[in-house]
Amino acid sequence: MLAEPTQRFLSDLPGARNLQEASMLLGDYSQSLPVPRAAFDNDLANPSHVAGQKREPIGVELGWPSDFVRRWFSSGLMLACPLVVPCRKMRRPFSWGLDEDNLGLEGDTLPKPFTALGQQTLSLLRQVGVRSGITVPVHQPGGRTGFVTWVSNEPLKTVRDWADRHAGELFLVGHAFLEHVDMMVAEGASDMADACSLTERERECLTWVACGKTDSEIGIIIDRSPETARFHVRNAIAKLDASSRSHAVAKAMRKGWLGQIE
Repeated sequence: MLAEPTQRFLSDLPGARNLQEASMLLGDYSQSLPVPRAAFDNDLANPSHVAGQKREPIGVELGWPSDFVRRWFSSGLMLACPLVVPCRKMRRPFSWGLDEDNLGLEGDTLPKPFTALGQQTLSLLRQVGVRSGITVPVHQPGGRTGFVTWVSNEPLKTVRDWADRHAGELFLVGHAFLEHVDMMVAEGASDMADACSLTERERECLTWVACGKTDSEIGIIIDRSPETARFHVRNAIAKLDASSRSHAVAKAMRKGWLGQIE
């Protein structure tokens, strides 16, 4: 028998018309748990910084500070977080603690040693009151991996004792939630992919940059001068608020603005 908050969430979720409404339901559900803040991503290979109706990041609906969410995505911290790795390797929910050796996980689940950026992500989580959590990996069609995670400021033992009894319900909630998110993305009901602000020519030139082409080579490919190619690349860098060509490529790829890179 599912707990009443879980039954209510699963009953109300199909009525969510967009990502903000779905996130509000997840946030309300999380408040009924001893792990009261949630986070999610439906594709770890392409994390998206999604804004709600007031242009605040969707993570704010889930109890996260706005500046934290913006920094987490704009700096690429999501991809650097060590907790991303076990999501790709595991299928069942797992609990973890920032105060524990190996984050409380067994075996070679985590890469060691953590990178400097990986350490930075853990430090940033501590700064916003995260001490432990439970994560539900969600493996989806097409080889995509997502997750839903719930966090707490309690020690790992407290969270693990509770999680061991309720992991099945969280498994159902996490899978149902990301299945609904996927449906909304497919129907265009969410703003998961930012509207592309680059022109077709800027996207084309930036795609060739991603392939390692120089301005001279890009000019030949698009039948324009190297200066024209450089002009389009610089415009793309400016629009993406990037610090370099490679940074612009990385930001555009995270937003899903570039096509398949050979």
